[in-house]
Amino acid sequence: MTRLSTSVAGGISYAGLGLAILFGAHCAIAQQASQVEAAKNAELLAHAALVKRLTKLAGPYAQQVVADARSFHLQPQLVASVLYVENGGDFAGSAHRISQAGAIGPMQLMPVTASFLGVNPYKPRQNIQGGIRFLKRMLHRFHGNTQLALMAYNEGPTAVAEGTRYVQAVAYAKKVVQVWQSSSSD
Repeated sequence: MTRLSTSVAGGISYAGLGLAILFGAHCAIAQQASQVEAAKNAELLAHAALVKRLTKLAGPYAQQVVADARSFHLQPQLVASVLYVENGGDFAGSAHRISQAGAIGPMQLMPVTASFLGVNPYKPRQNIQGGIRFLKRMLHRFHGNTQLALMAYNEGPTAVAEGTRYVQAVAYAKKVVQVWQSSSSD
């Protein structure tokens, strides 16, 4: 009798025991892979559901808003709410829209802000990324105070930091928060 076929207590051979251990390890690895795959699928479904919900707020930019907001650790609903208010809910022509004040594109970036952020405000993808980065900076500058950050996004950070509260900026922040809250409760 060879060493591999030597019986262990209960009549199981060492080779059989080895196969049982390998089979058990294989099953554990397969189970982990299955759990990882299930988690990925769940994440994809959640992402798709969020994009679908935000299409009302972000129009054709919903997919990008979700991806870019998450990459900057911002709530996609907040970013979509800014986009919605900046465009009055009308995304037709928003890629090249210029306000009376000179703000450009879907996120209505001022040329100076776009230049500071290193984005081309006439390219929607860059405009949205720039708007998200600017919003993130305003939230950081105003220590997470959403109201102040939104006023600064609308009116400029210097005025807000100096204590100026323009009626238009206050109304803008209030409107964005209302849209954001209503989108979060959907």
